[in-house]
Amino acid sequence: MTPDIAQAFEHAEQARREGRFEAARALYQTILKGLPGHPDANYNLGVLEVSANNPGAGLPFLKKALESSPKNRDFWITYIDALIAAEHPDSARTVLEKGKSLGLSGADVEALDRQLVPGHDSPLPDQADLHRILEGFQNGRFGEAETLAVEMTRKFPDHPFSWQILAAIFYATGRKDGALSASERVVEIDPADAEAHSNLGNIYLELGRHEDAETSFRSSIGLNGALPEAHNNLAVTLRELGRLDEAEATYRQAISLKPDYAEALSNLGNLLKELGRIDEAEACHSRAIAANPDYAPAYLNRGQISFDRGDYDAALSDFDCCNTEDARARALSCLYALGRIDDIYETIDAKSDTDETNIRVAAFSAFISAQQSRETANSFCPNPLDFLHFSNLSSHVENPDLLIAEIIAELQDIQSTWEPRNRSTRKGFQSKINLFDDPPENIGVLKDIITSEIDAYHAKYENRDCTFIREWPADRNFRSWYVVLKQQGYQDLHIHPSGWLSGVVYLKVVPALENDEGAIEFNLNGESYRDPGSPKLTYRPNLGDIVLFPSSLHHRTIPFTTDTDRIIISFDLRPD
Repeated sequence: MTPDIAQAFEHAEQARREGRFEAARALYQTILKGLPGHPDANYNLGVLEVSANNPGAGLPFLKKALESSPKNRDFWITYIDALIAAEHPDSARTVLEKGKSLGLSGADVEALDRQLVPGHDSPLPDQADLHRILEGFQNGRFGEAETLAVEMTRKFPDHPFSWQILAAIFYATGRKDGALSASERVVEIDPADAEAHSNLGNIYLELGRHEDAETSFRSSIGLNGALPEAHNNLAVTLRELGRLDEAEATYRQAISLKPDYAEALSNLGNLLKELGRIDEAEACHSRAIAANPDYAPAYLNRGQISFDRGDYDAALSDFDCCNTEDARARALSCLYALGRIDDIYETIDAKSDTDETNIRVAAFSAFISAQQSRETANSFCPNPLDFLHFSNLSSHVENPDLLIAEIIAELQDIQSTWEPRNRSTRKGFQSKINLFDDPPENIGVLKDIITSEIDAYHAKYENRDCTFIREWPADRNFRSWYVVLKQQGYQDLHIHPSGWLSGVVYLKVVPALENDEGAIEFNLNGESYRDPGSPKLTYRPNLGDIVLFPSSLHHRTIPFTTDTDRIIISFDLRPD
C-alpha cells in the first residue's frame, strides 16, 4: 500500500469510527479509484451500504473484497448475508458452496444453511450489529461492546462471533477466567475452527497452563497447518516447557510459512540467545527489523545484545528507535555506561511528562540522584528507601500461625513452575495465576489484611510530595503470586515495572545465620547500572511479616544454605 493510500484509508477509518459515513464513503471511493482491488476499502464500503439498508449497492464491493482476500471468513459471511438480504438466495447458495472449502467454518455453513431454508425465522445476526460490536472493541469502548456481545450471545448462542469478541474483551480487561470460558465456548460451537483452538491456546498460555496450551495449538495446526501464528505460539509454549530444540524447529516452521513474520523472527532470536548462539540471535532480530521496521521488540532485543557486548552506542541507537517505556529506561543505562551524565539529566527532563509513572525510569532516576547527589526531573519516588513499611499478621489476627498454616495448605492446590522464564526466581517455584482473583477462603482473608495494611501505608505517607503518593491508585487492582525457594535459592535483583506499590508476606522463613541468609535486600543499584556506594538496606524477616515498598525499588533475596523451604506471597497494587 502506498503512503498516500495508507493515509487515505486511515482517514476513512477515522471518519467511519466517528459516524461521518458520507465522508468515509467518499474516501473509500477515492482509494478504490487508485487501487480497485483494495480488500478492506471494498469491504468497508460494502458494509456501509448494507448498514444503510441498501444491500444491493453493497454487493459489488463485498464481492470484490472477497475476490481479493478469499481466506477472510468475515468477507464470506457478510457477502452471503448481503445476498440473502438482497433476495438473491440462489446466488447465496452458490457462494456458500464455494465457501465451504475456503473461508467458512462448519458452524458458519450450518447457520447459513438454516438461514436459507424458506420460512426460516431465526436468521444469522445482522452484520451491521456484528460490525458495531467489533468497532466498539477495536476503539476501546469495551463496556459498550461487551453489552452488545452479551445480548448477541443470548439471541444467537450457537454463533461463534460474539463469543470470540467476548473472549477478547475479557482478555483485554484482565478477566482471564471469562476469556477462557468464552474461548472454550467457541471451540465447543465449532471444533473444526483452527483459529478458535489457537485463540484458546493463547488463553491457556497466559494462565500458565502450558500442557493445555500445547494441546490447543497442536489441534489448531492439525486442522490448518498453514497458520503461522499457531506455530509461533506453540514454539513459545514449548520454550516455556523447556523443550528448546522443539521450540527452535517450530519457530522456523512459522517463519517458513511467513518469511516476514517479525514476531517469530525476534522470538527465535531470543531463544538462540538463551542457547548461547549470540551472532545468530542478532541476525534474527535484524531480519525482524528488516521485515517490519516498526516492530519495537526486535530493536529492544538487538539493543540488549549490543549492550551486553559493551557496544553502548549501538545499543543506544536501537533503544532510541524502539521508544517504549522499557527502551527509554535502557537508553539511560547506555548513557550512564558511556559516562554521559549531563545527557541523562537532559533526557529525563525532556521525557518527564511521558515517563512520570514509568517505574523503570523512576528506579534509574533514584539511583542517579543518589550517585550524583543531584535530583532529576522525575518525581515518582526520588527516595524510595524512605518508603519502606513493616508490619505483621499478628496485628490483624489472634492466631497468625494457624492462618499461615491454612494459607500454605491452600497454596498446595495452585500450580507453580520451577525457575519460570523471565522471572527472578532461582532454585525455587513460582506461581503464575493471580492468587487474589477469586481466592480460596484463607488467601481471601490475607487479601483483606493486605488491603487494610495498604490503607494504613497510604495514610502514613499521604503528606509526602511525590507522584507515588499524589497519584495513588483509586482502585484495588492486585496481582499476587507465591514463591517457594529451596536450599541455595534466591531471587535476582529486580523491580516490578507493572506495579505501583509492592509487598511480600512471609509464610515460612529460614535462619539468617551469619550472612543475612534469606533476608531481603533493598538497593538503588540495578541490573545494568551500579555503584558500590549506592544506599541499601537489608531486612531479616520474621514469620508473618508484611513488608511494603514502592514498585520502583530494587530488591533481591540473599541465598540461604539451610535445607528447608522459604515461602512467601508477593503482590503488587497496580496503577488504575
